Amino acid sequence: MTDEPKNPDPELTDDAIVEAPIEELTEPAEPQTPEEQYAELNDRFLRLAADYQNYKKRIQKDIQHARDFANEALMKNLLTVLDDMERAMAQAASENHDEDPFYQGMKLVHDNLLATLGQHGLTEIEAAGQPFDPQLHAALMQQPTSDVDPMIVLDVLQRGFTLKGRAIRPAQVIVSKEPDAEEATDADV
Repeated sequence: MTDEPKNPDPELTDDAIVEAPIEELTEPAEPQTPEEQYAELNDRFLRLAADYQNYKKRIQKDIQHARDFANEALMKNLLTVLDDMERAMAQAASENHDEDPFYQGMKLVHDNLLATLGQHGLTEIEAAGQPFDPQLHAALMQQPTSDVDPMIVLDVLQRGFTLKGRAIRPAQVIVSKEPDAEEATDADV
């Protein structure tokens, strides 16, 4: 018993297949006119040129994106410094030291730092009173209330910021929720 495949056409031997000219085994291609050749080559050229232009645009976009967000880590680190300054200023203001020259100097530095970061694309996320957006807000807790609709930001615990439209630190917030039936009756009493 042999493992050789059977020839589907018994009249056509393997020698006949090998000896057959290539033209008989393949369909002859229709000759193209010079105009058709030109049209085909021009179409290929235009597609290649369009692909190249798309490649250049994509590379430029990637370079611009890298430039826009190259300072993201530095901005995040400076936000913690900004938070510390705000806590120190809040403490001084609560102790009625807001007329103190040291407080005034710290406020000036704080405002200048915030303005400088703003010039480089940093903006604060407006959160209080806004609908909750998981892209911009981090809900730390929910508070039942009937004063506002559910899923509205009631209070901001830590300010959030975006860098050129992309959230680099979400605002930490308290979000409203519908009061339970038991809480609603307790509020009415």
